[in-house]
Amino acid sequence: MKTIMITGATSGLGLMLSRHFDSLGYNLITVGRDQKKLNSLKKEISKKNRKNSFALDFKSKMNYMKFLKIIKNSKKKIDIIIHCLGGGFGLHNPIINHDDLNFLFHINVSTAVGINKIILENKKYNKNLKIIHIGSVASIESTASVGYSMVKASLVAYTKTLSKSLIKKNIFLHCVLLGAFEYENNSFERLKIRNKKVYNKFIKLKLPRKKIAYGEQFLGLFDYLISENGNPLAGSSIVADFSETNSFRL
Repeated sequence: MKTIMITGATSGLGLMLSRHFDSLGYNLITVGRDQKKLNSLKKEISKKNRKNSFALDFKSKMNYMKFLKIIKNSKKKIDIIIHCLGGGFGLHNPIINHDDLNFLFHINVSTAVGINKIILENKKYNKNLKIIHIGSVASIESTASVGYSMVKASLVAYTKTLSKSLIKKNIFLHCVLLGAFEYENNSFERLKIRNKKVYNKFIKLKLPRKKIAYGEQFLGLFDYLISENGNPLAGSSIVADFSETNSFRL
């Protein structure tokens, strides 16, 4: 059975995909920042996948470098990488400062770039490697904060340009641009708890269906992308948003 690495595995999309692919029998390597939530996940997943679950907060450079060392020293070879780690972290000021932008870039982009580099340069992957980055509709439309939009847009550029270099080696990259959805402890579930008025206003004004998507509705997309059927979409940014965006670009 293939091995899937999932970052951001303790909440939201990463948590959902960890549960899903474990239930299908895949070998998992999971990393998330919250020890308590990771312990909870380890109780749910199969015994074979518990030993490869790591609680490391990549805000700390030391933790990030520790994970890179774990990958480099591991005997496991990876078939699929899904980079779910990211977020805006409440940094809404449009006049964003240098440190905040660097922080957002580190969490949303640089960590994934570094993980990819270690895996690729040390040949820690099997034939037909799949790399999936999680972007956002904010990658293609001015709908979120300046900082978040900048870093998510850069994932689109990174995926496209790196894919051009790696496709000849049968390494396939995708960027999935998700719209608003709810899943356990993701940003929209937290917003619903924190400010129901703003949550309802967003649904009314931004979502054509007047209802929010649920994470489980995207599972089929990820099943498709990790299969050979998804190979022709290499380098593409796939918008999955139930017509939330107004952009014609993708």
